[in-house]
Amino acid sequence: MGGGMGAIDAFVRTFSLMVEAKKLYIPALVFSLLLAPVAAYLLPSEPSFEITPNQTTSGDVIIEQYGGDMEGEIIDFLVQLGKALAILMAISAVLGSIVQYAITKGALLHESGEEYGIGELLLDGLKHLPGVIVIELIFMAVAIALASVALIPAVLGVLFLPWGAVLILIGVLLLLAILAITTSMTAIAIPLYADKRRIGAAFSAFGMVFGNVLSSIAFGVLLWVGVIGVSMIAGSVGFAVDLVFPEGIASYASQLLQAPFNALMMEFLTVGGVAFYRELQKMEELKKVDEELLGLA
Repeated sequence: MGGGMGAIDAFVRTFSLMVEAKKLYIPALVFSLLLAPVAAYLLPSEPSFEITPNQTTSGDVIIEQYGGDMEGEIIDFLVQLGKALAILMAISAVLGSIVQYAITKGALLHESGEEYGIGELLLDGLKHLPGVIVIELIFMAVAIALASVALIPAVLGVLFLPWGAVLILIGVLLLLAILAITTSMTAIAIPLYADKRRIGAAFSAFGMVFGNVLSSIAFGVLLWVGVIGVSMIAGSVGFAVDLVFPEGIASYASQLLQAPFNALMMEFLTVGGVAFYRELQKMEELKKVDEELLGLA
């Protein structure tokens, strides 16, 4: 019960922090608006899959063979998509890391009642860019490794079907739990780094999260719910724009109109990490007090 309440308290605090520190939305919005036209330009349009007849003659008979080069069209689309995503990820990794640190630092300063400026936060984010990227790469590798381990029961279950169905279920549930934990763990890594100003401090996230497993799973799931909610709204806007605007400008209009929602999602995840970090700190302090009282008893 206590673990679930800690996650809910952090989730509620996330929204109140976002309302209190409204200006932290600005760097996220600027980042999303800058990325929008780049994404619209780079991302390829979906393949048309047009069927064109190919005529061949056999004596006096004309034979029409239908079926465009769909396979080649799909491969070409996937290659272009892969290149576009690689470029977007590189840009996002650099600019996004600066903005993420800036929002994190701003939220921590707000919690401490200290004054801050957006320009000052962004300069601080630029200074700590290498540290943020190193931390994110390490935590991404850890998340992939843990998810791979969680999948082992499911893989074994597939090999021993139908009796392995139980193993598949266990594997899926274990994977969801691990993904929720790693979501929470990644969320508090940058707040730890920004608060302590040491890269090594980020790795305290492992102990904090695994020491509060139920809270971490619950908070990770709540973050997913928030992201899914915002994504559904953004997706609806993008779909509506595609129907209204002509093909040439639809992708640009869609990306630009979705940018405010993408910025909201980025701020939500970043501020959420700060709120959960502070909540875990409170929980650990309470545990210490309880241990001291037990020692005195």
